[in-house]
Amino acid sequence: MTLTLQSIIDKFNVAITESEAYLSPARMTVKQRERCDALEDLLHEATSFKHQAITHGSESDANLFLGFECAIGAILCELRMWIFLKKDDPNKAWEQLVAAQMGIADAARSHIGFGNLNAKMKRLEEIESIIFPPQTFLSAGFTSGYLECSICGQNYSKCDHLRNKPYMGRLCEVIHRKIRANHLATVKNPADKRCRIVATKTALGFKDKLSFKITPYKKGEKYTDDGTLEAQSILMSTNRFPYLDSNAKVLNKRQDHKRRPR
Repeated sequence: MTLTLQSIIDKFNVAITESEAYLSPARMTVKQRERCDALEDLLHEATSFKHQAITHGSESDANLFLGFECAIGAILCELRMWIFLKKDDPNKAWEQLVAAQMGIADAARSHIGFGNLNAKMKRLEEIESIIFPPQTFLSAGFTSGYLECSICGQNYSKCDHLRNKPYMGRLCEVIHRKIRANHLATVKNPADKRCRIVATKTALGFKDKLSFKITPYKKGEKYTDDGTLEAQSILMSTNRFPYLDSNAKVLNKRQDHKRRPR
């Protein structure tokens, strides 16, 4: 039977809707992990259809399946977030929450068919505010020698591509080259919520800002009560598409097949 584009879209939409029923901490972890595997298979299918569209020169279809990649990846990350929370690992859960938010944002950018995701983004933001305590976000300031376009590889100021716009199944990104760091600041609305203060020094050791776990100091480390803030922090993340990371990488599961490249 020949698959039509609409039948493929319907299949993906049904699978996504079925998966959303597992987005609750009340669901059994084993069932959520099984759903993670199913979603990863669905993600591979979306990638395969995207490459077929690219081969046939159909930019609209390529961008559509790019959107499905992002949307499926977002649900996958939210599932993994709940799994990590139930394992008492709030830091990995936070990473998956932010990855889910990034996936939803990128899906909306990829194709007009994903333009109605405001409710899903709002839900993720509500989870952030209700489940997780407030975070101290960081912004690393730096200068760049030049900006490179991820689509064509040219100087971004000289090409016609626009950042965060889709082009034949790929989102345009600006790559900073020859960067030089010059300052660090705390901010309320960061460009990347993964950049934050993770733990602060106390008399007993480093205190995790999410779990409140105290990690004793290593040999040579000490606490000085002089009002200075000493902290463990994430200053920058280079993984632009964390919602495409495999279950093997995130959940430390054995990987039975390799992910197709973007």
